[in-house]
Amino acid sequence: MKDVKMSLSIEFIGVMLFLLAGMVSSCKKDKGQVALGTMEVKITASVAQFADVSANQTTADHLTTSRQANAAQRRRLPIDKDFDLTVTWSPVTTQVTKAESMVSGKKARTISDMKPNTQYKLLVYDATGHYVAERDYTRGLESNTAALLLHGGATYKFVAYSINSTSANAAVNFQDDNNKTLDGTSISSLEGTADFMYFRKDMLISSSGDNYLNIVFVHQFSEITTTVDASATGKSIKELEAAFDSHYPNASIALSDGTITRIGTAGNLAVGFTGFNTASVTGINILNGQSTTATLTFSKLTIGTLTRTDMPPITNLNITPGVAYRLNLTIEPRDGNLVYLGQYATKIGDQIWMRHNLGADTSLNPDQNPSSAALLGNYYQYGRAAVVATSSTGSGAISGWNTSVAADNAWNSGTEASPTKTAADPCPNGYRVPTAQEYQHLIDNSSASNIGTWANNSTANTVGAAKVMTSKTDPNVKLTFPAAGYRNAAQGILYWRGGNGAYWTSSVSGSNLTRFSALQNSASIDQSNNSQPANLSKATGMTIRCIAIQK
Repeated sequence: MKDVKMSLSIEFIGVMLFLLAGMVSSCKKDKGQVALGTMEVKITASVAQFADVSANQTTADHLTTSRQANAAQRRRLPIDKDFDLTVTWSPVTTQVTKAESMVSGKKARTISDMKPNTQYKLLVYDATGHYVAERDYTRGLESNTAALLLHGGATYKFVAYSINSTSANAAVNFQDDNNKTLDGTSISSLEGTADFMYFRKDMLISSSGDNYLNIVFVHQFSEITTTVDASATGKSIKELEAAFDSHYPNASIALSDGTITRIGTAGNLAVGFTGFNTASVTGINILNGQSTTATLTFSKLTIGTLTRTDMPPITNLNITPGVAYRLNLTIEPRDGNLVYLGQYATKIGDQIWMRHNLGADTSLNPDQNPSSAALLGNYYQYGRAAVVATSSTGSGAISGWNTSVAADNAWNSGTEASPTKTAADPCPNGYRVPTAQEYQHLIDNSSASNIGTWANNSTANTVGAAKVMTSKTDPNVKLTFPAAGYRNAAQGILYWRGGNGAYWTSSVSGSNLTRFSALQNSASIDQSNNSQPANLSKATGMTIRCIAIQK
């Protein structure tokens, strides 16, 4: 009997020790510590760039997407008689190295850090797809979230998502809260403008050593960066209202595989432009849709004082989910020849220039090859309206040559950016001597070439050579600048006729004068020091090509 009691006591003590051990283990789990037979999974997160469609996609969700379907699209559309719109639509491509990883079974993409404080959620399921745990993380503060403890030797299914926001994330939805499964997990009524990113991976948890889950999010909607550039017009964009079609207001996401179901009726997505009152504005949008015939429509555009409400739409845009696109719209002046304020003129880059040198015979074709003496025009000293020589004046010194100089603002009482014509300006009504900035604009919007035979010494004084500035947008539009040479500052002696076209600007920078130089091998803006009277100073006689005064 005594032995039986002792045996029962030993068994009772054993049971109590077992229960006590279980209680200790349970307390450890409640405190988030690694319990016997469980391992902590540490989390890192980064973001993949948008899908690269520079080569054929081979994944199931982009099986029919080809290089041709996503190639850059470029076209030129007329806005009105004065302006054209150059459109370039292209997917953003990235250079991928061997070190860059495959993301969720898709083609290699560039990986970048997720921005700090971005919110994201991680859901964990066992090998059969049943719910195990979930965690809400903040990028860079993952250690503030309770440790994720899983059993070593077991395989788990990990799903993570984010809307790329530092202040919010989408709510998860379970089909059955009492029986949560991966197949029944989704996000419902997600805003179509959310930058939804998705990750899915199966992983075996090691029973020894560290376990790291490297989350690499992949964008699921399209990002479109729209830039409108009006710098070629010399004017600022005051207002611009535009919208893409093919955008759905909401979407639901099956988190088992990231399948997107678009909700609602496809409609317009307004482009949120920034940077108004400058020459270029940009808007970035997330678009929830897929189309090969998407359209961007404009409801209003104001450039300078010109407002248009009938801009041509941009049609047939290819949009593939998960791809980032650039839409570059360049507003360019329509170049051409015209008669402006009674003068034969040419418009290049939204600037109107007289086709002939000041004082030239305007009855002649200014572009004839070779040029002629009658197209050389008159010679003027800086800041004065008086003609100091003509094309028929002898090449030697001119008696009574004026070596005094005019004030720096003699031809421009305004600024370089906003010039104002003065009474000393010799150009006809509605025209003035151009600034260096305006000549540079001409250079930027044209291609230079030569006609005639060019002289190779300063005293050759031949006729026929000229520099031709041809519009980059219309090869039939050109301005021809004869190589008229110049009359030197000291005596008015003719130099470099046939080898140098020296054209006055109204610009003075410190002690330096600025001129347009039409040379055999270049067309450029050059400077000379006014303190060198025997060289190219204010007392030098040079030709003038007038530019129109445009409001």
